[in-house]
Amino acid sequence: MSGALNGFNVAIALLGIGFLILALRRDLIMKLLALGLINSSTILALVSVRFSRGTAIPILPLQEGAIVSDPLPQAVVLSAIVINFAILALALVFVMLLVERYHTTDSERIEHEVTADERRKERG
Repeated sequence: MSGALNGFNVAIALLGIGFLILALRRDLIMKLLALGLINSSTILALVSVRFSRGTAIPILPLQEGAIVSDPLPQAVVLSAIVINFAILALALVFVMLLVERYHTTDSERIEHEVTADERRKERG
C-alpha cells in the first residue's frame, strides 16, 4: 500500500474537504452533504486499512495453510453505511421542517430567527 494515492490518503483528503465545507458553508443542505462526505471518508478509511492482498475469502473451501481475510470489518462497514443513511435521512427531515418554518436554508438566518422568537416569548 505504498504510494501517494491510496485509499487511506484519499479518505483523509475527503475528510478534510468535508470538515471545511461543514465549517465554512452556511447552507444546511451543503452541511448535510458534508456530513455524508465525512461518513463516506470514514468508511473508505476502514476499508482501506483492512485491505490486504493475497488473502482468501472466508466462506469458500480453503486450501491447507491459506491466509483468510477477516470478515468483521466488512460487517462493521455495512452496519455503518446503514446507520449513516438513517442519520442523514432523519437530519434531512429536520432540515425540511426548519425550511418549512423559517423559509430558508441559511443556518445563521435560522439562528437569528430562533433568538428573535425566544425574545418575543420572554416579552410575553
